[in-house]
Amino acid sequence: MRHAAVVIFLCFFLLATATPQSPKIEVPQLPTEVNQFGGRPGTFHFVTNEQTMANATELQKAFASLDALEREVSRISPAVRTRLQPQVEQLRAFALAVHAQNGTSAGETAAEVEERLNAAKGEFMCGACHGHGMMHGRMGHGGGPRP
Repeated sequence: MRHAAVVIFLCFFLLATATPQSPKIEVPQLPTEVNQFGGRPGTFHFVTNEQTMANATELQKAFASLDALEREVSRISPAVRTRLQPQVEQLRAFALAVHAQNGTSAGETAAEVEERLNAAKGEFMCGACHGHGMMHGRMGHGGGPRP
C-alpha cells in the first residue's frame, strides 16, 4: 500500500511538471562574442531585497522537497527508480546552479560593476532622505535640503 502511494505521488508530480501548465520558456538569441570595448555581453536585472529573501526561502523549500522526493524514490522499485532518478538529479543540479548564481558574480568585471551600481543606489537612497536625490521631480539636480 505504501509503495502504491509513493508511485501515485511520483506520477502526479511528474504529470504536474510535464503538463502544459508549465510556462513556455523561450531562450533569447543574445550576442555572445566579446568585443574590446564592451567586454562580455550580458544583461542587468534588478532584484529587490524582499524578492531576494523570498527567492532564498523558496529555494530552501525546493531543496527540502528534493530531499523528500529522493528519499521516496529510493524506496520504490528499481525499474521505476532508474527512470525517475535522472529527472530528480536534473532538478537538483538546476537548484544548485540557481543557488550558486545567487551568491556569485559572473566574473571580476561583473562584480566591479555590481559594486558600483549598489554603491550608487545606496548614495541615491541616502539622498532621498537628505534632499539631494531624485525625489519629487528634482531628477538629481542637488540643491541641498528642500524648503
